Amino acid sequence: MQPAHTSLNADFENRENILQTPADRASLVSLIDQTLLKPDLQEIHLRQLVDEAIQYKFRAICIPSSSVHSAFATRALNQSQQSVPNICTVIGFPLGHTHTVAKVAETRAALEDGADEFDFVQNISWVKDGHWGKLTQECGEIVASAGQRLVKVILETSVLSDEEIYNSALAAAHGGVHVLKTSTGFGGRGATRNDIAILNQVVADFSKQKGIRLGIKASGGVRSLTDALTFIQLGATRIGTSSGVILATGLTADGASTY
Repeated sequence: MQPAHTSLNADFENRENILQTPADRASLVSLIDQTLLKPDLQEIHLRQLVDEAIQYKFRAICIPSSSVHSAFATRALNQSQQSVPNICTVIGFPLGHTHTVAKVAETRAALEDGADEFDFVQNISWVKDGHWGKLTQECGEIVASAGQRLVKVILETSVLSDEEIYNSALAAAHGGVHVLKTSTGFGGRGATRNDIAILNQVVADFSKQKGIRLGIKASGGVRSLTDALTFIQLGATRIGTSSGVILATGLTADGASTY
C-alpha cells in the first residue's frame, strides 16, 4: 500500500483537479472516505460497503478496527477489479479517552489485519487542560505504530473553542500526523466553514515552520454534493461521509443528477 506522503500528494492533486473542474466526478470520489461506524454494523453491511466503494471508486472505506480483517478479506476477493478502496479504521473511537498504550495496540492490531489508514481521536481532556506536549507525544507514538501508513487525527471540533482547535491541531502536526480531521460524526455537530478556516491556518503555519504540508478531512454532516464541494473549495483534501453514493452520483433531492 502507498506510504503516507504518496497518498497525500494524490489527495492534493485530486483536489486541484476538482477546483479546476467541479464536475470532475473521478477526482471527487477519489477524495471520499465512505464511512460505516454504526454500532449495529453486520457482515452484510460491510460487504455492501466494500462493493459500493469498488463500484464508485471511493478512496477509502472507514470502519471499526474489529471489522478490518473481514473488510480486507472481502476486498481481496475483488483484486481483479481496476480499483479497490483503502481500508481506513478508527482508533480510540469515539471519545478519545483511551490510554495511549491501548491506542497504539489497536493501531498495530489493525495494521496486521490489513488496515491502510488510521483515524484516531485525540484525548480531548488533554486539550481542555492544555497538555499540548502530551498530545504531541501521543500522536508520535500512534504515527510510529502505523507502519508509514496515513494517519489522521480526529479533533472533535464541536466541543472545542477556536483556540483549542488551532492549538491541538498544531500539536498533532508536530507529532507527525498527516491529516487534520474535524469530527467523529458522533459529536454535537459536524464540520463547519469556520473549522476548515482554522485548520487551513494551521496547515499554512506548519508548512512555513517545517516545510511540511498537511491534509484536511471534513467529516460529519457532509450529506450532499454541494456540501462536499464547498468543503473542498475551502481547503479539504478528504471528505468523510456515510452519503458517498449520493455524492458519487451527484443526485439532488428531487433525483436529478448534477453531473
